[in-house]
Amino acid sequence: MSKIVRKTSKEIDAMRARGEIMTDADRVGKYSAEDVERMAKDDPNNFLKTDEDWERAVIHRPGIRGPQKAPTKKAIAIRLSPDVVEDFKSTGAGWQSRIDEALRTFLKEHPLKRA
Repeated sequence: MSKIVRKTSKEIDAMRARGEIMTDADRVGKYSAEDVERMAKDDPNNFLKTDEDWERAVIHRPGIRGPQKAPTKKAIAIRLSPDVVEDFKSTGAGWQSRIDEALRTFLKEHPLKRA
């Protein structure tokens, strides 16, 4: 299994300049456009085989959220202790949802008294 590594465009340019980046352009370059089209249509993992498939496709850009069908959460500003934030952040993506779930669990176990 390969390890995925992030590089900046400057780092990639420097690697190219040193000849460290290799591609299989020689192998791929021998295929004609017709060969590529045929291989794409024969690929069982390719679900975008026709122009109609592409017209119905929804492009997802990582890091850019689409519109919510029904907003279920309310955006607020809250001040938390740095150690609490770091503990939740250290658990990875979704840490804000885990804070929400922790508060929800607390409220079930400790109902607030209403004024």
